[in-house]
Amino acid sequence: MKESNLKRVEWPNPEPLKTNRWLLNVGNIPSYLVRNLDLETFTEKGKTYTKLKFSLMNIVGYTVVPDDFVTLKNIKLEFLDPTGHVVNGYDMKVEFENMSFKCDYSEDNLLTHNFVFYVKNLNQLYTNVGEESEKEIIENYKKNKKKEKESV
Repeated sequence: MKESNLKRVEWPNPEPLKTNRWLLNVGNIPSYLVRNLDLETFTEKGKTYTKLKFSLMNIVGYTVVPDDFVTLKNIKLEFLDPTGHVVNGYDMKVEFENMSFKCDYSEDNLLTHNFVFYVKNLNQLYTNVGEESEKEIIENYKKNKKKEKESV
């Protein structure tokens, strides 16, 4: 019998990402205040746009200052594995669109601020593709960030 030239590829055990394992890094806002998020694309007049919508919980002892969000330019979304390690995510260049919240004496809901940002640029951070490859990806990401800062 003739031996095959094909090499066997070893794939890591797949672990699906879950909708409740993520962190949204929004400026100096503690990530545990972010209650939910929605990243969506839409088309308007033949052009495709991406929007990021998220809600922040209000807690006693922390005040949401809307001006902190108007000037915000970068937001990072990180996905976590079951042990809490970041396995991939997105680095987003954003532009503030609006903020809203609603108070109502007839309801007993959590008070949340809702934010909407246009995503001007969406870059994948890294993927968990093996220790060596992940290090290379992170180093390349850092080099690209440094080049971006130098060019501004």
